[in-house]
Amino acid sequence: MSPTKKSAKKKPAQANKKAAAKQKAAAKKKAAAVATSRKKVAAVKKKAAAAKKKTAAIKKKAAAIKKKEAAKKTAAAAKKKAEIDAARKKVVEAKKAAALEAKKKAEAEKRAKAAETARKKEEQAQLAAQKKLDKARAKVPPPTGPQHPTRGYKYECFGCGLKFYDMNRPEPTCPTCNEDQRDRPVNARTPTPAARKARAVRPMAPLLDEDETELRPGTGEEGDEGPAADERTPDPAGAIFDDVGTATETDET
Repeated sequence: MSPTKKSAKKKPAQANKKAAAKQKAAAKKKAAAVATSRKKVAAVKKKAAAAKKKTAAIKKKAAAIKKKEAAKKTAAAAKKKAEIDAARKKVVEAKKAAALEAKKKAEAEKRAKAAETARKKEEQAQLAAQKKLDKARAKVPPPTGPQHPTRGYKYECFGCGLKFYDMNRPEPTCPTCNEDQRDRPVNARTPTPAARKARAVRPMAPLLDEDETELRPGTGEEGDEGPAADERTPDPAGAIFDDVGTATETDET
């Protein structure tokens, strides 16, 4: 075979070999590019997933914050409502207390007014009775009989029958039953006073013998202290009144 034919045969083989190498290199390059592209896509997806996860976390955190704020708002609203209810309840209780106090005050004023009216009526009735009594007393004649210079007129009580002096007082009131003798009824009968006890009589001292020379103390002889107590001069007032010290409650003898 000639050398020209051999060279002609070698050239297509080399060209094919080069083409195959080029194709292989291109395929390898394409595969590398695809791998790189896939890696980039995976990285992008991973980054997107991370971003999505981060966004979800942020959303979750925002939701938690929102929930917390909503809980705070709910608690604040409940607290405010409780305060408003307490204030309303307090106002209602204050109104009730004020109404009760006003009612008590009105009842007290009513009772005071009724008591004042009753007191005025009683005073008017007492004044009318006193006027009537004074009018009746004005018609009573003055006491008759002698008037004692210091003890005044003598009365016999129409209530208990006691005889007493008025001691020159304007109101002749009985010291025992407190009856005013000016109120004596027209046809009143004087009751019989209670029986008085008889005055005790002291026994007389025994007489001394004439021949007895020794005298007892108080007989009046020189050296003695004077007359005895039993032989003194009696009080002239005792001849008229029973007891000088209680003349307002004793009878005339």
